[in-house]
Amino acid sequence: MRTFIVAAAAAVVSLVVAGSALAANTATVAVSTAGTATTIHAAVPQTTDPIAAVTFFVPAGYTANLTAAANTGIGSVDATALSHDTGLTLPLTGPVTTDNPVAPSSDPCSPGTHAAIWNLNLSVAGQTLVVKTYVDPTTGAAAALGAYQLFICLPPWDVPVGTPGRAFQGAQLLDAKLTLNNVFTAPTSGLAVWHTLFTPYNPGKGTVNAAATFEARSLVGAPALSLKVAKKNGKYVASGKLTEGGQPSAGTSVVLLRGGAKAGSATTGASGTWSVTGKFTGKKPILFKATASAKERDATAQGCAQPLPPTVVPGGCSSATLGAWTVASPVVKFKP
Repeated sequence: MRTFIVAAAAAVVSLVVAGSALAANTATVAVSTAGTATTIHAAVPQTTDPIAAVTFFVPAGYTANLTAAANTGIGSVDATALSHDTGLTLPLTGPVTTDNPVAPSSDPCSPGTHAAIWNLNLSVAGQTLVVKTYVDPTTGAAAALGAYQLFICLPPWDVPVGTPGRAFQGAQLLDAKLTLNNVFTAPTSGLAVWHTLFTPYNPGKGTVNAAATFEARSLVGAPALSLKVAKKNGKYVASGKLTEGGQPSAGTSVVLLRGGAKAGSATTGASGTWSVTGKFTGKKPILFKATASAKERDATAQGCAQPLPPTVVPGGCSSATLGAWTVASPVVKFKP
């Protein structure tokens, strides 16, 4: 089983010359849930050192279904890479399938038995590149970061052409969106934190620089939207509260639907409350529903306020992102 990557960083950091500066490496990770689908979106700036390994830690509170037989489709992946050989941006897409959970001893990344191994089948220029993801429950020190870990190795792109193991066309991964179906079930309350550790290569050398391991976080909170309708001065007043992970969601647009058609919108206040007023037409009962959505948002100040110790993650917490979501209120039947 793959050794916890943080252990390597902790072992190497003591060898770093005192006072030496680590590269300003950074990345972002945003996780979102829609029904039975979980989407993990990772982005790495072109200026960041080549990435050797990525470890996603699935928070405690999530449950995982890792029992699918080999060659089962469990999702899809969409990615973008820059080919340094051609100067072209490469779109990479394909299915995610399960593999035999036992990686052979010749596997350069993580040989041995795992709870699951997933193949990210990336098609580009008529070729399919397979990136393996090794999935295991966490143990030991890693358990403090989550219940499961997803481990991925990436080849170096900045070593000379012809170097064994060099990335195809010198491709540098910039963005990847992994969607998994019926694999993870998210908690229905609270704010979960996905810790993701990025371990870079030493630039131009193709050797792992564990002492520069850095972190990106994703904050995932289940949204909830309430709705009530009352009559006041011959009009209806629809109101409610929007929360994310149990906390008020301020500054978010809420759309009110009346009989399936948009009847108005409002922006939530500091406490997450909102209201829309409208006129009645007729005497028949009316069905009301409210919806709201949010895109990925930066939350570094909040999410990185308590970084992991430098003995665990030498490069520190580089970013934190709130994941995207869409939510609807219960339908309210109101009689004028």
